[in-house]
Amino acid sequence: MWIELFLCLWLAHLVADFGLQKSASCKSKAEKHWLSIHQYTHAGSVFALSWLASFDIRFWWGALIIGALHLCIDVWKSYRTEKVVWFSLDQILHMLVLAGVAWLWGSMNEWRIPFGVEVWWIAAAIAVLICWKPSNIFIKLVLQHYSVNMPQNKDEGFNAGALIGTIERWLILIFVCLQRYDALGLLIAAKSIIRFGDSQTNKSEYVLAGTLLSIFIAVLAGLGVMMVRKFF
Repeated sequence: MWIELFLCLWLAHLVADFGLQKSASCKSKAEKHWLSIHQYTHAGSVFALSWLASFDIRFWWGALIIGALHLCIDVWKSYRTEKVVWFSLDQILHMLVLAGVAWLWGSMNEWRIPFGVEVWWIAAAIAVLICWKPSNIFIKLVLQHYSVNMPQNKDEGFNAGALIGTIERWLILIFVCLQRYDALGLLIAAKSIIRFGDSQTNKSEYVLAGTLLSIFIAVLAGLGVMMVRKFF
């Protein structure tokens, strides 16, 4: 089924785009555009992981298409400013490429996830990765877009916000998958109590907006895993 292949390719994409790609690589790509060696090494890692995720030696041409188009999209994005619209469009284009290649391969070959791995396991791994780095980047860009003021004083451990947000989303993801919405409410209430005494308005607004976005993303990810488990 092509949906299963698409999910495996999506998982490989997330590992390559967010797990293996470092900030220095992103900076080089943004500054040097198509002249950056990181454009090509990154596209190579996308090709390799996509091929590996297919568990089929014949899929080399599908992985090659994914790697080549990934390179084209990344070069195009390198000429754009760091805004949520370009980040979102970049990821949407990558997803369309993955879906198109998976559908094309599925129309010509019968494909199933090997080793008895269930589809929802792949979906769960995707949700875990989405709740990590992509969500941190997306939330930061959304807050910038709506001019939600970030506290200027980053002392007193405020830099831990990204880590706190990631752990928070992982917990919410687990609670949604287990359908423990009572625990989800308790987590949100506990965080509200911790932040209740904050007298810095700009910091409170930033934390509140970020928290709501974080909850929204994690709940959607959890519902997505449950939907895959139910229908696949």
